[in-house]
Amino acid sequence: MPLVRPLWAALLDLAAERDCGGCGRPQPSGEPLCPACDGLLAESGPWRTLASVPGTPRTHAVARYEDPVRTMLIGYKERGRTDLRRALGRALARAVAQTLDTALDTTLGASLGTAGAAGCASVALVPMPSRRKAVRDRGQDTTARLARTAARALREVGVPVRAVPALTHARAVEDQAGLSRERRQANLAGALRARRAGAVTGSSVVLVDDISTSGASLAEASRALREAGVPVLGAATIAAARVRS
Repeated sequence: MPLVRPLWAALLDLAAERDCGGCGRPQPSGEPLCPACDGLLAESGPWRTLASVPGTPRTHAVARYEDPVRTMLIGYKERGRTDLRRALGRALARAVAQTLDTALDTTLGASLGTAGAAGCASVALVPMPSRRKAVRDRGQDTTARLARTAARALREVGVPVRAVPALTHARAVEDQAGLSRERRQANLAGALRARRAGAVTGSSVVLVDDISTSGASLAEASRALREAGVPVLGAATIAAARVRS
């Protein structure tokens, strides 16, 4: 049996009716999300997240980590729903815009087309690094690709932004899922280090990830960059376990 599916089979998959990546309803149009789920990403939030770990940078998210957004993220990361990347990346861009608004006092967050965007200094989106095993299993670095998609969306409205993979793992870590706050902190303490720090020097650095829970990952990323002489302006995620109402 061939290891690679024929091109025609892949094209048929793309043309076929798909279920909504959020609520699961059939989508005769073939769009990855139904209007309601797409609207949830495009119109909700952004909110300030509530982190329980000291050192977590100021973070914004566009949705709570609950269905249907949770289903979207799991589908994108674990079930091959790469067609969701554009909608998720643009949602991440909205969260980045709010973080920039809060820190730089611009007017970008109201819509991704406001004039204040062009006045921002150079912005670097630094994605949380994925574990090598996760990249192998998924066939891609899903977080890095979301960062690049968000950067493109922001450039479309005049923000001088680029995605820079300026973090890497200094040692192996456990999967964070299911760990308590204390175990998350212990698991991540000293786990990251900066790389290519010079590539983000002088830029407004925003950490980006798909989900924020306790804030432990973002706090560790901020520490690693700070020790390399790179201050972090804030962070942005698509979803958060806790948000400020």
